[in-house]
Amino acid sequence: MTDARIDDPVRALTARTGAILQDLLPGGPHVALLDFPAHDNAGDSLIHLGQVAHLRRLGLVVRYLADDRTYSPTVLRKRHPAGPIFIQGGGNLGDLWPLRQDFRERLLREHPDRPIVQLPQSMDFRDSARLARASAAFHAHPDLTLLLRDERSLARARDAFPGVRAEFCPDLAPGAGPQARTAPATHDVVLLLRTDGEQTGDHRVMIPAGARALRTDWGFRGAHRLRWDLLRAPSAVARHLPVLRGPLQTTVERSFAALAAHNVDRARAVLSRGRAVVTDRLHAAVLAALMGIPVIAMDNCSGKISAAYDAYLHALPGLTFARSAAEASEALEGVL
Repeated sequence: MTDARIDDPVRALTARTGAILQDLLPGGPHVALLDFPAHDNAGDSLIHLGQVAHLRRLGLVVRYLADDRTYSPTVLRKRHPAGPIFIQGGGNLGDLWPLRQDFRERLLREHPDRPIVQLPQSMDFRDSARLARASAAFHAHPDLTLLLRDERSLARARDAFPGVRAEFCPDLAPGAGPQARTAPATHDVVLLLRTDGEQTGDHRVMIPAGARALRTDWGFRGAHRLRWDLLRAPSAVARHLPVLRGPLQTTVERSFAALAAHNVDRARAVLSRGRAVVTDRLHAAVLAALMGIPVIAMDNCSGKISAAYDAYLHALPGLTFARSAAEASEALEGVL
């Protein structure tokens, strides 16, 4: 049974997001969903699951799903001959993750005849040349909609791309709904802190005396890594043998669904080890809140967590935002 304290706020946020999508998404029962996150960042997998759940609730059927390396314009046209293309949401609209932006711009060039919707993103360009290139690509497409998941990103997009439709929509990950713990807690706190290019370096969270802490980040090891690699096998074949992308498409899509579920399941197992969670990963905070675990969220280098907190994250129960490691330490004292 779902705890109503978790379910009711999540249901309200999901309904609010669904109403926004209903107004903004193009009509028609079929879509393509591109840029599937075929990597071990569980947050992107949670976004994918939330996206699929939202689209299903809206009566939309995904009839072509691909990442950047299994994508084939030929297979897309065969399986989805007409109708809109949706691009995975997340935090990569910008130049911090250039491969994601490169793929986004490629899709705009290759499909000028279709509506394209960029599902909710955070925006952060730091290179003026990359921003100018993105602006040219976005303005060249006649039917592009950009969904931004916080007011800061929305303002940036409207300023940088004045001729492009840009609208606010909360992140779609909460659409996955309340999640269950996988096991009782073994530690007082899980410190899940970034080790990639989005970290701030401010990880000096003080743990209360006598408390047991687990420091970790996303990723797979041992048998879980082996399962991950096995699940990726169909897409690996499709990437290296383009001639098989059409025949393998259904198998690849099933493997993608299994990858996303495996990724989120492992993330739930990690977060379940703590009575509380401290994190600078946006979707670790979202997932912990969906699981009913008290969570203290800190910002990443681009400020996307504080922006998300102001826009929608504050609606999730049991989630506290800390503006520094010192604030996180104080909040953790109160939780434990």
